[in-house]
Amino acid sequence: MKPRYLIIVLLMSILVISIFASISVMAEESNPKPGGTLTVALVAEPKNLNPYTGAWHSGFVDAQIFNSLLELDENLQPRPSLAESWKILSDEKAYLFKLREGVKWHDGEPLTVDDVKFSFEKIISKYDIFGALYFNNTVVEIVDSRTVKIKPGVFLPGAQMLLFASIDTAIVPKHLLEGRDFLKSDFINHPIGTGPFKFKEWVKGSYIELVKNEDYWKTGKPYLDKIIVKFVTDPSTLVASLQAGEVNYVFRGLPYETYHSLVNNPNLDVIKSVRPPYKMFLSFNLKNPILSNKLVRKAIAYALNRTDIAKKATLGICSVTNTWLPESEITPSPNIKTYEYNPQKAEELLDEAGYPRGSDGKRFTIELLTRTGEAEEAEIADLIKNYLENVGIDIRIKRVDFGTLLDLTANFNYDMVLWKSWISTIWQYQQYTTEWIIHDPFANIYQYSNPRVDDLFHQWLKEPDPEKQKEILREIDVILTDDLPQIPLYNVVFLNVKSKNVKGPDIPVGKYVFWDALENTYIESTPSQSSQPSGESQGFPIEYIIALAVVVIIVVAVGILLYRRRG
Repeated sequence: MKPRYLIIVLLMSILVISIFASISVMAEESNPKPGGTLTVALVAEPKNLNPYTGAWHSGFVDAQIFNSLLELDENLQPRPSLAESWKILSDEKAYLFKLREGVKWHDGEPLTVDDVKFSFEKIISKYDIFGALYFNNTVVEIVDSRTVKIKPGVFLPGAQMLLFASIDTAIVPKHLLEGRDFLKSDFINHPIGTGPFKFKEWVKGSYIELVKNEDYWKTGKPYLDKIIVKFVTDPSTLVASLQAGEVNYVFRGLPYETYHSLVNNPNLDVIKSVRPPYKMFLSFNLKNPILSNKLVRKAIAYALNRTDIAKKATLGICSVTNTWLPESEITPSPNIKTYEYNPQKAEELLDEAGYPRGSDGKRFTIELLTRTGEAEEAEIADLIKNYLENVGIDIRIKRVDFGTLLDLTANFNYDMVLWKSWISTIWQYQQYTTEWIIHDPFANIYQYSNPRVDDLFHQWLKEPDPEKQKEILREIDVILTDDLPQIPLYNVVFLNVKSKNVKGPDIPVGKYVFWDALENTYIESTPSQSSQPSGESQGFPIEYIIALAVVVIIVVAVGILLYRRRG
């Protein structure tokens, strides 16, 4: 056989083997094997497992346990969940949901339309962070044994359809909660839902164990046998646990300075995630007698070099922002107020506000509240302290765990607070309107009140045109950048890190907030993990044997062809 024919045969052989190898990999990935334990680390332990608080850490656990009527796809569009179909009844200002058959609670009882009616009328409308606004005075009519008509007090489909597909409207069992005080019941510490995993155990200060729901209504799901949710507040311990394989997944709380070492670990996947959209803010209690002065807040904004803060705290991974809006969704107005680093301007404004430097060089003392478990927030607090002390503001940093921070801010027991904030118009309505100055950590903790902002948000609530909604939000943004109840620092990028053998579309979490169920997540088999019966051959995979056979056939065919041509 001539050399050129040998080359052709060789290339064809390589092509065939490559095709079969690709098919093998695709087959493995499209046919995940059930089993295994996934260990997830949270940098903050939940206070309880109440799905209606809006807290990210409890919400992640609750998403494994509960279902809502709908769920979100990758494009944040609703799709069926407990309801197999739905209709928006605009004329009636209501929603029609048809429940799927065969769904059971974790205790074996069937899901019924009575559970949906009870959940919306007695629980969601009273206890969910968004329920009092979007589902107040909700009436649920039972149409038949599988169909309900939900009529909220105010019909707001733009917001309500998103909430129907979130853990905010988790359906809970009437037979376990009827007649009980929801917030005082043991249910929020030992929940029972319809979701892919069942609650098994909570060892306070250590971990929560969830086990596979064998009767889950999604056939064949979940793949994992168990999820262990460990509480690891120390960043160095968190990184070491990932490196050692003791933790398989972390979705927030990793120090940015660990990025390069983690990315170079061959056993880990590092994913930069911008979902859900979050911003880092320095927020003010506007009832503080000093911070109530807008000149002081503006002086603080000018005193901070936010570019330097983002660069040092996040290694440049996160970008500076000047707006309250999610820029990827809404282009900010050109009229927003921006504050470039200008310490001289800051000093002038502080003098104008009536706070000159004293003989010790200090103007006044302010406490800065921040939390443990978020590494860069500790560095940001130190940077803010340095910048503000340069213009004569004495800063006392108070570091507490996340639960304590939520309690302190809910009761307005703080001066300034540093934390990441979810950027969603659903939440921002509650953050900036006067009616939401209540004792709730996810409401208007700044005690900010501007009648024009209130009016604009009320217009936004009822405006059906998405483009007009954006214009209203842009106008609100202009006002907020001037009033400064908060100073936006940067857009948050979350480092999601997982073990390489953890697969599936659920990671990274964060389609809406951090509330995605890991029902499609699985652990990929490796040669060291695979098991075969004793005495069974561990020879070549069948796809390679087939590929080799095909190559042989090709070689023989080419040889015959050449022989005939020579003949």
